[in-house]
Amino acid sequence: MGGTATYIANLLEGMKDGPCENLLVLGRVPNGEVEDPVVDGLRVRRIPELSREISLADFVARRRFKEIVSEFRPDLIHSHTFKAGVIARSFPFDGPRIHSFHGHHLYDPEFGRFKVGVMNAVERGLVRRTDRFIAVGERVRDELIGVGIGAKEMYRSIPPGIKEIALSKRSLVLSRLDLSDDRPVIVWLGRFTEVKRPDRVVDLARKLPEYQFVMAGGGELEASIKGAGLSNLHCVGWQQKEDMWSIADVGICTSDSEGMPLALIEAQMAGVPVVSTDVGSVSEIVADGVTGRLVPRAGTGFAEAIVDVVANLAKSDEMRISVKERARRFFSVKTMVEAHEQLYAELLR
Repeated sequence: MGGTATYIANLLEGMKDGPCENLLVLGRVPNGEVEDPVVDGLRVRRIPELSREISLADFVARRRFKEIVSEFRPDLIHSHTFKAGVIARSFPFDGPRIHSFHGHHLYDPEFGRFKVGVMNAVERGLVRRTDRFIAVGERVRDELIGVGIGAKEMYRSIPPGIKEIALSKRSLVLSRLDLSDDRPVIVWLGRFTEVKRPDRVVDLARKLPEYQFVMAGGGELEASIKGAGLSNLHCVGWQQKEDMWSIADVGICTSDSEGMPLALIEAQMAGVPVVSTDVGSVSEIVADGVTGRLVPRAGTGFAEAIVDVVANLAKSDEMRISVKERARRFFSVKTMVEAHEQLYAELLR
């Protein structure tokens, strides 16, 4: 579950009737997380030994991937996420190779300075085995170039493509989750991991007791957040985005590091204004003061920004329409698919 899964699924579904034959090779999700059911509708090959954590099984995963490449005989390899990118570029291949950055590791507290340095060195070493990089946003691209990962001419910036969301009936979802319809609902949607800073939502719920905070998702920090014991903080597990954005007056992102978070694009597609830390390419999604508010990475002024958005944006039907139209204009699946197909054609020509 998450933005990268949605991005890849929308890309492959959008290319089904195009000129490319695609095979998605993937591993397994870590314990405590849920696999996106969209996988069931895609053409996939599974490598059970491949997962997010580093282990000796990665050598087996590399061998299995080489076997799949030999069998499928692709003209082009396109990798996503760090470990898959290392494996896909770790052996000679006659055709072009593309690697996508859906975000980056530069400010991720889960890694620390030493690990980030090692990952930067690995990525710099793999530049010579990469024909093109795709970054989901221009700021993500510039930050990667700033640490020596490729040159500007190697990059394409291709924003995610998001499908229109058919929202659920608000009253039914509120009733199911035992929420009130007369108090603002603030929705946080994502993985309960350190880089996403779910602890900040606990602080916000304490500062704004008159608001209802709903946290949807799962991960290793979920139990500790539930243990905060706040009556206005509701951890509801994995939920359908159609349900969550139907009840949201405001969507929030509290992360220390992001690429271009799809949850925020989905919120805007649903006409929901957003308050977010100004990280990665979030500023390319949220027009500060127009479709939401941006606050510094440190999170200062977050509560005040939520109050401002509730007062000035969330209750305006005209503003919600404007938010929707802007999201549709910049983040269509058709635009994303055409950009990828054009890049593939250029490299294969």
